Amino acid sequence: MSPLAKKVIQYTAIFGIGIAFLYFVFNGIEWSKMSAIFSSVNYNWIALGLAFSLLSHWIRAYRATMLYSTMNYKVSITNSLYAVLIGYFMNYFIPRGGEISRCAALYKTDQIPVEKSLGTVIVERLLDIVMTGLIFALVIALQFDVIFNYIEKNISSGSGTGGSLKYTLLASVVLLVGLFFLLRKKLIGLPVYQKIISLLEGFLQGFRSVKEVKSPVLFIALSIAIWICYILMMYVCLFGLEATKHLDLAQCLTVFALGTIGVVIPAPGAGAGTYHFAIMQGLLLFGVAKDDGIAYATVVHGTQMIMFFIVGGISSLIVLFKTRNNNAAEAISK
Repeated sequence: MSPLAKKVIQYTAIFGIGIAFLYFVFNGIEWSKMSAIFSSVNYNWIALGLAFSLLSHWIRAYRATMLYSTMNYKVSITNSLYAVLIGYFMNYFIPRGGEISRCAALYKTDQIPVEKSLGTVIVERLLDIVMTGLIFALVIALQFDVIFNYIEKNISSGSGTGGSLKYTLLASVVLLVGLFFLLRKKLIGLPVYQKIISLLEGFLQGFRSVKEVKSPVLFIALSIAIWICYILMMYVCLFGLEATKHLDLAQCLTVFALGTIGVVIPAPGAGAGTYHFAIMQGLLLFGVAKDDGIAYATVVHGTQMIMFFIVGGISSLIVLFKTRNNNAAEAISK
């Protein structure tokens, strides 16, 4: 199969996933009721949420300059921010295309080879995986009973397992661990096992590269600050809707974790459909009606999309003009 055919199949599948989730989420919605919810939103809280979002991207841009310094490239925070915003902007058009766009922007402004800046993006993604894992662990610790009761109510009630679900899950874990121990020699020889080990080694190697930055403690603090801003963005937006303003920070963290899954699932429009579904399910855990949950997800996702269209579009034009001016200056000097 040709690379072009693979790309066509890949993007067809991605768009199919997004359309399927959008249809599932919005099918049967009373648009008059949804319009009334949108009209009642306090958009001052949403604007504050967008401010936290922009702050997180500025911190990400600042953190990135520390990685560029390890390769002896001095990149201004401004240029780094342009690249970050362009990357998020492009994700709305090309799923997972933001990383390459970000690296291309840095090449135009600071002549960093794409393959080198792409390596720093991979390190950032590894750190994001670590932070996501920590957040999920915290959510399980804080909201275990809520999550378990929801699973038991929606999955086990129809099968008659009732209170035995905990023991079933525990037995399944013990069984899997036992099987792995008994079959470990055969598993080690499998290609999939070797690939997993290779990925883990790459993960550790990428994480060790953090030691190369001048201030590792500051770098880690910035990484934590990025995710705190993400969470605060979602939390303050909850106050914008009457149906969600009663939720506390721990509950918000649970919804945030599920929303992260929705963004990770490949879909067009930076999670259009998948994000809405995940947020709706998260809010259902805490008694927020389906329509209100969809409205909240739509407002947050929609306003962020508008923001990135504006700041990402402006950043793209600035980088374009910078490139033209640099080329013109080089031509004159010659």
